Amino acid sequence: MNLPLKVGALAAPVAVLAAGAGLLLWSGGSAGASAAQLKINDAYVREPANPDEAAAYFTIANDGGTADTLTKVASSTGRASLHETVGPKMVALASAPVPAHGTLDFSPGGSHLMIDDPGPLTPGTKVRLTFTFAASAPITVTVPVIGIADPAPGESSGQ
Repeated sequence: MNLPLKVGALAAPVAVLAAGAGLLLWSGGSAGASAAQLKINDAYVREPANPDEAAAYFTIANDGGTADTLTKVASSTGRASLHETVGPKMVALASAPVPAHGTLDFSPGGSHLMIDDPGPLTPGTKVRLTFTFAASAPITVTVPVIGIADPAPGESSGQ
């Protein structure tokens, strides 16, 4: 038996449902838009001149509206630690800021990832790096080992 629906019989439940959905979208949408959105670009390990140490370089892009902090990087080979070059000296870094809507650049002559006791690293081999942040989830990337004289990823060879 079909009972006729009265106008407005569904109005209150539909209004409550719409308000709840709107609240979920509003709170989730604004939080997601401002959170750090991190991506590792142009990462590589330079073939070491000294078999006891290698250096890795990379850029971390943050397209989000919240800054984050790189707290550590682990390597699939050797012991990794964050460093920066200050004049003629290397200084260990406990962490490095990744600005909102900005980048953190680890490049030759500046900040770098030092890998102690990396074992044999030859061009064409790969190293897995896991980046840990203060607020964002860890990011793991597999990066190439490039030759001493080879151009870095994202860099033109000038020819």
